[in-house]
Amino acid sequence: MARKLKGKATATGLKAALLRHKLEAKSLRKKIQKEQVKPQKKPKHQQNHNQNIKFIPFNKEETLLLVGEGDFSFAKSIVEEEYIKPENLVVTSYDASTTELKLKYPNSFESNYNYLIEQGVKIFFKIDATKLVRTFKISKHTPWLKIMGNSWKFKYLDNIMFNFPHTGKGIKDQDRNIKDHQELVFGFFDSAKQFFKLINGKTKSSKSNHTQGYSMEENDKSNHISEEGYGNIILSLFDGEPYDSWQVKILAKQNQLQVERSNKFQWANYPSYHHKRTNNEQDTTKPARDRDARVYIFKNFEKKKHQVSKKNESDSE
Repeated sequence: MARKLKGKATATGLKAALLRHKLEAKSLRKKIQKEQVKPQKKPKHQQNHNQNIKFIPFNKEETLLLVGEGDFSFAKSIVEEEYIKPENLVVTSYDASTTELKLKYPNSFESNYNYLIEQGVKIFFKIDATKLVRTFKISKHTPWLKIMGNSWKFKYLDNIMFNFPHTGKGIKDQDRNIKDHQELVFGFFDSAKQFFKLINGKTKSSKSNHTQGYSMEENDKSNHISEEGYGNIILSLFDGEPYDSWQVKILAKQNQLQVERSNKFQWANYPSYHHKRTNNEQDTTKPARDRDARVYIFKNFEKKKHQVSKKNESDSE
């Protein structure tokens, strides 16, 4: 009896060991399959490296129109850092004169303004970002070339940029405040497209006459300008509410625009830039440099290219 019991125990032990082995093998196979399917996480140092890649939303050789400038510190910073050539930069303010801006920004505006003038930057006042053609007073009798001078005869306008748009009305009702700013951003998109079409359409015509119809594309630094004359529309915006509720991508889509690229707004790239309130020199409730923000580059929606670009489109970190 004792031998029989001993044999039974041995058989049971062997069966249990085989079962454990099968379970372990199955578990190992699942783990291997999971690792193969699971996307590989980038090492932390690589993620940090990607986030630290310097991002400037325009190229040095391109032209740039800044709208809604406050104390002109952003304009000063991009010239100081040599992100743009002074002769390719146009700075505009919604305010009517230097007198108004001196009163609004008594400790910063004048030095920034004088620096830009010394560098030869063109500056315009009383320019409404939602009515660019009208407030620049462009007409048949006063074309863009007459306003800008002969140095712009063969220049395209590559980029129009609006940093941190804000009406400054201080509307306390959140829904009304959101609607007010949606109208501002929508109006800017619409106005910028009209402006591009008018300005660059004339430039294309001038270039064609100058080259007698021969293609100069290999020497043209503005090949990204569309056939209709549209360039890049650049918008910077704080993260979080109420800004997320503005739904700028939807507003862009309603204007036949699509996001080409976006990236974090890298405050460190602009050491002289000090974001101020729309109405005065005070800082915002929380210092701007401590707030996350994003830069969006919008391009005109092109049906032919959309299917390809949609597949490749992704926001940079």
